[in-house]
Amino acid sequence: MTTRRGRDRTRQRGIALLLVMWIFMVLGVLALDFARYMRDDGQAAVNFKEETVGYYVALAGMNKVMFDAQSARDQSLSTPANTDQGLNKKKRMGEDEDDENERVPADGQWHDGTFQGHGYSVRLTDEGGRISLNKADETLLTHVVRGLLTGFNATTGVDTRGENEIAEVVDSIEDWRDVDNLKRLHGAENEYYLSLRHPYRAKNGWFDSPEELLLVKGVTPELFYGHDGLPGLRDIFSVFSKSSSVNVRTAPPAVLQVLLNVDTQTAADLVTQRDAAGEGFLAVVQAQATAIDPRMSDVLVDQDPAIVTIDARADTKQDTNQSRVEAVADLSSEEAEGAKIIRWIDRAPWEGGLPGADGDKGAS
Repeated sequence: MTTRRGRDRTRQRGIALLLVMWIFMVLGVLALDFARYMRDDGQAAVNFKEETVGYYVALAGMNKVMFDAQSARDQSLSTPANTDQGLNKKKRMGEDEDDENERVPADGQWHDGTFQGHGYSVRLTDEGGRISLNKADETLLTHVVRGLLTGFNATTGVDTRGENEIAEVVDSIEDWRDVDNLKRLHGAENEYYLSLRHPYRAKNGWFDSPEELLLVKGVTPELFYGHDGLPGLRDIFSVFSKSSSVNVRTAPPAVLQVLLNVDTQTAADLVTQRDAAGEGFLAVVQAQATAIDPRMSDVLVDQDPAIVTIDARADTKQDTNQSRVEAVADLSSEEAEGAKIIRWIDRAPWEGGLPGADGDKGAS
């Protein structure tokens, strides 16, 4: 017969067993959480190391390209490269043909390199190969906007509504960058921008970045980012170019496409012809541009790059650890020894297609 004291002891042993089980469960959870924390902390350290190494490798690649571009420009300006004197000077400086081949051209394409056993990719883009957003006149602006809105189809007519859309964008761009508050016929000044749901003022000054175009009346995301295989305003305009001319030697396909009113494939073929034709390419493009508008030939020049954008990225094991830097440098500046940095971005900007859409397709 079980006594009351025996039943109490049995009950106490059962409660103690439950307490011990709960304690072990809590300790197990804490141990797992601590192990996970330590693993995450260790992985974070590995990621930080990889990202840091990648950053400085990308930086090394950028500096090499900048130095090569500066040296090439200085040599070209001091002594013509195609003369005997120029060739002898290169030999005296220890520069041979292989060194020239190793230089990254200002073609806007990615080129691979190595530094201390680490791989990197660099891209050199001549800002003079794009159209200056701050210096382009009304004629050139109208030519660009008309080409983008008509899809570079010269046979496509533009009705009155289309002409008004083109004039709205052009006049609004000019109103945005001029210093007065006088509104052009189809443009916009403070009165329009302050009446918007999220009001702001017209800048009345030069553009500091192409993204400012999204604030201008008439500029849609499709027109800015491009859509359906067409380039956008951001692919064509530069805010860093100091000249109203376009350097055809380094102009990207999108700029050639909009200047000559040709399709994407024809623009790509022109770039291939440029690599083969060399200095004779300017005459070819000027002839095509003159056929469209005689005034367009005055816009085109062939010269050494002066202001360039340099992008650099390093190879990493994890794509999420990718380090990419970007700089805009003035190779012709007399204010500093070597290139003058105009803009520096430690984490280069996003350059995908239209936000909210797949690839480079426009939003529906």
